Amino acid sequence: MKLKLKTLAFAAVTLAVASAAHAETYNLTLTGASPGGLWSRIGGGVDAAIAKAYPGSTVTYQTSSGGLANVPLVATGKVPMGIVTDGDLSAAKAGSKPFRGKIENVRVLFRAYTSQARFQMTHLLLNKEFADKHGVSSFQDIVAKKLPVRIAINRRGNMDSDVSRVLMEEMGASIKDIEGWGGQVVHAASKEIVSLMMDRRIDLANFGIAYKHPRVREIAKGITPVWLDIPQDIAAKTAAKFGGEVCGFKPGEYAFAPGKGTSVCVGAVIIGSADMDDKTAYAITKALVERIGEFKDKSHKLIKKTASPQTLSTGSIYPFHPGSAKYLKEAGLMN
Repeated sequence: MKLKLKTLAFAAVTLAVASAAHAETYNLTLTGASPGGLWSRIGGGVDAAIAKAYPGSTVTYQTSSGGLANVPLVATGKVPMGIVTDGDLSAAKAGSKPFRGKIENVRVLFRAYTSQARFQMTHLLLNKEFADKHGVSSFQDIVAKKLPVRIAINRRGNMDSDVSRVLMEEMGASIKDIEGWGGQVVHAASKEIVSLMMDRRIDLANFGIAYKHPRVREIAKGITPVWLDIPQDIAAKTAAKFGGEVCGFKPGEYAFAPGKGTSVCVGAVIIGSADMDDKTAYAITKALVERIGEFKDKSHKLIKKTASPQTLSTGSIYPFHPGSAKYLKEAGLMN
């Protein structure tokens, strides 16, 4: 009888522990960028993975002006998680503009996508009408001839805008130079850049966007674009400044660019504050790795092709959170 009572007592304790573990829930906010874009879709994937791993949990996607804004939001504890590019983190680590000083209080939870996934690949698409009129086949032609070209780059405060600006400077054309030639540089979101191109209000779109993104296809359908290739050394130099890599495409991958193309690609990670408790960081990373199917199914379609436990565990300029690192080591994804 005593043995039976002990067995029942043990079973009750086991059930209580199991129920407590099952009842663990997380209500988190993930700050990203504009609604409806790549990052909002990634937010949906993160929510799906965590909700599946911990029933009753939710991840709310919060819009922001982008990764440069997300770093201090996370560092100061205003939001628990944020999506940022490697370029955003490079600027934060160095304390360069727009940051007033170095930011140390952030850690990586997991990687959203690598540079080579080509989610953020710089495109220089010139209207063929302008190219034919002025005899342009490269950006260097624009610089050499000091042409009055109208260029659109991403909005201020977005790291992609800085990549585009630095890239032009490395090729010999600062914004001041372009304006001095009678040209213009406007800042706009990617959707607006497409409209500007279609309406012939700009001649050149210089923005980082996914390979074969619908906005690129829209430009290719509405006008005849000319791909302006980036010299390998300049692509490498620019990429190094933003924690990115040289990337590109093979001959035939873009119908409007019969040859191969060289570009700059930047990846992105999900960060948390260094003050986040180890248990939460561990749980978040565990959920994304073990429920990667939900993350892929509910995220952007390109994530389905590129996400893997190995990509999720790829690091950045900041270290992984101790809780995240603990799980990744247990899973054999980190030494």
